[in-house]
Amino acid sequence: MFNAPSVRLRLVLAAMAGCLVLPSVATAQLRTEITPFVASYYGLTHIATGTGLFNAGVPFSIDQKNAAAFGLRITIPVGARLALEGEFSYATSGVSATEDTLFGPGLDGGLSQSGNIIFGSVRAVFTPRRSNLFLLAGPAVVKRGGDSWKGIDSGDITDFGGVVGFGVRANVTPKFRINFTAEAYLYSFDAFPGVGTDPKFQADFLVGLGIPISLGGR
Repeated sequence: MFNAPSVRLRLVLAAMAGCLVLPSVATAQLRTEITPFVASYYGLTHIATGTGLFNAGVPFSIDQKNAAAFGLRITIPVGARLALEGEFSYATSGVSATEDTLFGPGLDGGLSQSGNIIFGSVRAVFTPRRSNLFLLAGPAVVKRGGDSWKGIDSGDITDFGGVVGFGVRANVTPKFRINFTAEAYLYSFDAFPGVGTDPKFQADFLVGLGIPISLGGR
């Protein structure tokens, strides 16, 4: 005959051991990921507006061009639903200037130059329970470069702000996954200090597709 209290004690101890082991197993399954990606860049706001760019009193606007982008992110899990992420991306976006009625009524004109934008960010990534969706937010830095910005101090074309966005993880096969992301970089930019244009709120949008590569896993 066995002792009933002794059996119950063993079951309780086994349950407690299971509770201690399960988090360790779950943590062991979390892997650091490196994700190369390609993206499309969209400048949703003017970088400058005013009058008299080419002709006195005539309204003009200056914009970043929509362009291709590419980059790399590293994701470090800190829990089952939370991760820290760092991302770098490079957009081949030049600058275009347009002046209303430059060549007469209804005939706008302008010019464009090549350039680029570099985005860097560190963000928290949250994944809701039982979901392939994830949300992200964190601080960011944005730096412009290329022919469009030659002769302008580096500090005047470097800005700090934030990034918010979301993404979806999709398993194409058991060993091959893709990530879709949509990110908005939000900041204030004074395009041409001392020229009379006011700082402009900027909303730069990146839509990307990446292939995550797990490190340290099978």
